[in-house]
Amino acid sequence: MAVFIAGDLRFCEYGGGMADCVNDRGQQVTLRAVESSGGDMTSNAEDEVDRRFPCIIVYTPDTVPEEDTISLVRRMKEQLDLPVLAIADSSPRSVKNFSLFVAGGCDIKWLGLRPSDVVALKMHPRCMQSMNSKDLKLAQRLLEKDAIVKERPQWVEELTLMVETRRKVEVDALSPLGRSFLSNVYFPNKMGEQDWI
Repeated sequence: MAVFIAGDLRFCEYGGGMADCVNDRGQQVTLRAVESSGGDMTSNAEDEVDRRFPCIIVYTPDTVPEEDTISLVRRMKEQLDLPVLAIADSSPRSVKNFSLFVAGGCDIKWLGLRPSDVVALKMHPRCMQSMNSKDLKLAQRLLEKDAIVKERPQWVEELTLMVETRRKVEVDALSPLGRSFLSNVYFPNKMGEQDWI
């Protein structure tokens, strides 16, 4: 299993090589290499984004995060003492995934894309998708039975808004607002205002 990491992160790989994710495109890293490295991770990142806000970005293509991915993020948090901020589609599945990270020992904060952001940005309805019955059932299950979600009132508010509007929105839907909107406007504003829940 592999994840994509971009940002100020270095660690020793299995066999003695050095993995260095500090470059413009990031690097694909096998979770086995990280777990078997045995060495400490090093970073100069802070709870910030890009040159003004240095950070480490971990991207996984999985619909549901693997245990190894959760373990990697937990290890980064513990060794580097960094907050874990999540950006994902505004959907019940994303909230479920955040709950899985918390259950795995990562005190994850929901940075975006949140339903309240969709309202504040006045996103065009064409950028949204209707939630299907499976989405709605998952949302209701999270609201009624997921202990992690229930003890986070702001997550409950956002998820409730999602159910009320019956809409989900992919992060890619921000692209019509400008090619660099996500990196030059959305991230910096969120980080500057510490707008995470």
